[in-house]
Amino acid sequence: MNNDNTTTATPPTAARRLLEEASRLGVDCIFTNLGSDHPAFIEAFADIDAEDGRMPRIIVCPHEMTALSAAHGYAMRTRRPQMVLVHVDVGTQNLGCSIHNAARGRVPAIIVAGLSPVSVSGERVGSRTEFIHYTQDSTRQHEIGGQYMKWSYELRAAEMVDQVLMRGIQIATTAPEGPVYLTGAREVWDEPAAAPEQAQRHWQPARMAGLPEQDAQELVAALAAARKPLVITSYLGRDRESVRRLEALSDRLGFAVCEVNPQYVNFPGQHPHHIGYRRNTLVDEADVILMLDVDVPWIVSKVKPAANARLFHLDCDPLKDDMGFWHFPAERTWQADSAVALEQLLVLARATAIDDDARAARVEWIGAARQRLTLPDVPAPANGGIGLQQLCEAIGRLVNENTVVVFETPSATERLLPTLRLNRPGSYYANGGSGLGWSINAALGVKFAQPEAEVITVVGDGSYVFGVPSSTYWVGETYGAPQLTLIFNNGGWNAPKVSTLLVHPEGTAKRRDRYWTTVGARARLAEVATAAGNAAAFRVEQLAQLDATLQEALATVRGGRSAVVDIVLPPTSAQVLGEHAA
Repeated sequence: MNNDNTTTATPPTAARRLLEEASRLGVDCIFTNLGSDHPAFIEAFADIDAEDGRMPRIIVCPHEMTALSAAHGYAMRTRRPQMVLVHVDVGTQNLGCSIHNAARGRVPAIIVAGLSPVSVSGERVGSRTEFIHYTQDSTRQHEIGGQYMKWSYELRAAEMVDQVLMRGIQIATTAPEGPVYLTGAREVWDEPAAAPEQAQRHWQPARMAGLPEQDAQELVAALAAARKPLVITSYLGRDRESVRRLEALSDRLGFAVCEVNPQYVNFPGQHPHHIGYRRNTLVDEADVILMLDVDVPWIVSKVKPAANARLFHLDCDPLKDDMGFWHFPAERTWQADSAVALEQLLVLARATAIDDDARAARVEWIGAARQRLTLPDVPAPANGGIGLQQLCEAIGRLVNENTVVVFETPSATERLLPTLRLNRPGSYYANGGSGLGWSINAALGVKFAQPEAEVITVVGDGSYVFGVPSSTYWVGETYGAPQLTLIFNNGGWNAPKVSTLLVHPEGTAKRRDRYWTTVGARARLAEVATAAGNAAAFRVEQLAQLDATLQEALATVRGGRSAVVDIVLPPTSAQVLGEHAA
């Protein structure tokens, strides 16, 4: 009691302060797998819940792959970072390739992990009480995923929790965006955190600018004077306004746009200037190439730009300095905000006199290219089975204005995307990294962020297994986030086979059909989701039943229950693994 007989309120713990501050700063969800380092958080959850206070929605995830991948999907939809709370070193390790995906996908995320307590004699709240506090006390926990983090920091004083969190969010949301990693010992999270509230306006992300005026004029002039101008992009569509501005600029100047491994809808798929989704397309024909928010515009061993082509690169991350060796030539390289830069270019283009005949010739070149780049039809298998083309066309019949496609079946990219040709920004998301297992979990985040969306996840059988579906569908059922999952089941992992044939096109592996990848040949994949999360399981092998099965599955999802359709395609290999082998 004070001398004036007033009661001094007990300051909140650092854990509670973190939760309340996260909510104030716009974090909607905490995706978590809790452990022995989290008593302060669990107590804070309970206290805030009992008092009907404010904190982010708590989404418990049986596996950390689900946690960070769902936060990834949520951030793609909203551009706002979500929080992932994991258990010391082992929980951090369980994040696995989802850390790589968040970094390569340039999505903001706040990863918080505990540290083993240091005090051993019970002198502090949170001191060591279990044997694992010794075995989990690693010396360099932050290094587990350090190379993929924009910033890693240990909270050392409870009263600094607000400022550490705000700096983390500021760094995570400054382009190029990415994950940050915050840690704190168990005792620190349980300490009182009395500190004045920070002014949010003082912790805003640093903003990128556009192009120098002279450079913008040079770029517009180059595009306007080109005979065969080409723009290549992958992740421009993270900002939907950029998509509209690129479309308007292409309408004005008449240049081709190619999306390579798109992570978003970057350009309307049905626009007459869209030349498809195949990497290396027209690279050797173009006389001006603008690389625009893209990591790998072409494969150097397969194609090279013409010797006299003018090359430009405009990107939020033009040097890729978190990658190893990387280089694509460009006479001008700009680190800039694509939305700002495109608005500059559009204003200049509208003020520039355009040679109608030259523009018409460019458009004619684009039209001719579209014709010759059209994929030939592939008939369905003779046995009445389902071919890749027929499956992609059937998916196209499911898509409507409320559909969001979450995609992770790399070997189907060149057939599915040209079939769907999605136009609406925000209707498509794909992984910016190469850590498989992302899609079924990212779909949860998309659904949490946009509950009214009909989320259709297109996933290969290998990616589905990597995604830990026993965790995914438990979360979807528990928290009301149904998705329609379509498994492209070719009996194994096709990507290693493709990679092998690219290096050894006539090797022994091809001659003997031996790739050691047919891990899904006998699995009942959809039933995993049924056991874990009450999802409706379907399996379809015949083309005659495909449309009806997909429609029934979609109706199930519209009724509030996830559905997984295991779609049997021609096998990637006839090899039989294990004791069943001949």
